[in-house]
Amino acid sequence: MKKKLLLLLFVLVFATACGKKKEKLVLATEAGFAPYEYYYNNEIVGVDIDIAKEIADKLDMELVIKDVYFDSIITEVKTGKSDIGAAGISYTEERSREVDFTIDYMESRQVLIVKKNSKINSIDKIKNGKIAVQLGSVADSYLTEEYKNITVIREKKFLAAIQDLKDDKVVGVVMDEIPARELITDELVILPDPLVTDHYGMVVKKGNRALLNKINMIIEELKETGKIDEFLLSHLGVKEESSSNNLIDKFYYSVIFDGRYKYIFEGLRNTLLIALGAVILGIILGTICAVIRNIHDNTGKLKLLNILAKIYVTVIRGTPSILQLMIMYYVIFKALSVNIVLVGILSFGINSGAYVAEIIRAGFNSVDKGQIEAGYALGLHYSQVTSKIVFPIALRNILPALGNEFITLVKETSVGAYIGILELTKSSDIIASRTYDYFFPLSIIAIIYLIITLVLTKLFSIMERRLNHARN
Repeated sequence: MKKKLLLLLFVLVFATACGKKKEKLVLATEAGFAPYEYYYNNEIVGVDIDIAKEIADKLDMELVIKDVYFDSIITEVKTGKSDIGAAGISYTEERSREVDFTIDYMESRQVLIVKKNSKINSIDKIKNGKIAVQLGSVADSYLTEEYKNITVIREKKFLAAIQDLKDDKVVGVVMDEIPARELITDELVILPDPLVTDHYGMVVKKGNRALLNKINMIIEELKETGKIDEFLLSHLGVKEESSSNNLIDKFYYSVIFDGRYKYIFEGLRNTLLIALGAVILGIILGTICAVIRNIHDNTGKLKLLNILAKIYVTVIRGTPSILQLMIMYYVIFKALSVNIVLVGILSFGINSGAYVAEIIRAGFNSVDKGQIEAGYALGLHYSQVTSKIVFPIALRNILPALGNEFITLVKETSVGAYIGILELTKSSDIIASRTYDYFFPLSIIAIIYLIITLVLTKLFSIMERRLNHARN
């Protein structure tokens, strides 16, 4: 009997140990910087990712990768949303005040890219010209400090900077030499002399010495064994895209090849989910605010709630939705691990609520006073007048505006990429980062948005006709 109990206890302990989940190591990166981080076979890969996987393995942790904009990485780590950041990040004094840097693992040579037919053979030859860089990169800081006569055009993506050069919007692009080789086409050339040489490191939250020391030891080991060089060689020249100008080929490599349509489907799903959730929340909040303000305007009651409703509407309508999204994610949910789609729903829902409140209130005010007075004359009290007379009439008046608000909300979800939400515009960025061509990804996303808008417009038109028919 004792043996059976011991055996049972051993099995339970073993099962518990086996079932124990690994602690997560969250990496913030921007997956559009090949060969350091980029999308391939529907996953984020690259030199930085390989190093992060080695770190996670040696720490016995599960690696989770978050794809955000480059200028959001420091914020991700600083606020504790991510444990480490890596995206070809160079050391600067400003960054070191916010986060701690690991030892360097890769040398970076910042070079100037120009068109082949350009007469520019040195950056010093550029007088009062424009040069494109990625926002927040070392090239951005370097040009701003060292070349006051040059206008710096700051793009969110290196690919957008290269496109500016192709379109003659700038005379050159400054970026890291290794990724530059991946972006070079027949019409572009890299000038031989580097502008500045620095080194890349990973970043961790300020003061997290325990994690920093562990990562430093692992990076040092990877450097000594030559593994980082192996990682770099394995990712150099990974280009499977077609150079054909045939539209069918371009469509194939933008949508079909490597299952890239999956990014579009996931982006569409998240866009619609956020928009639908936000509009429901917005209608609830907006209706509550509108009713509170309507009651106060007609009866003088609910003074405190009316003040709060007015403050809410004023603050939300007076600040950008992207700012509200970042405050929601990096401040309000700073210490909590919340699904970013849910954060998007809450942020856009609160934003929408302020506009819906004013739409509904305007609808209430559009109701003829004579009809309201007639309701009171029939012996109805305020709540009955509101529910049976004011609201049905107001609904017909506010429906077109509510429809426009929903359509606007669908398009506003595009800023969700700032906190790593894979929505429609983010999916086009992912595809373009591998095809090096914005035309088809952006065209497809534009068509999808247009279809959504047309469908919603048609649905609201049908609802409006039915309400008018019921009225008649």
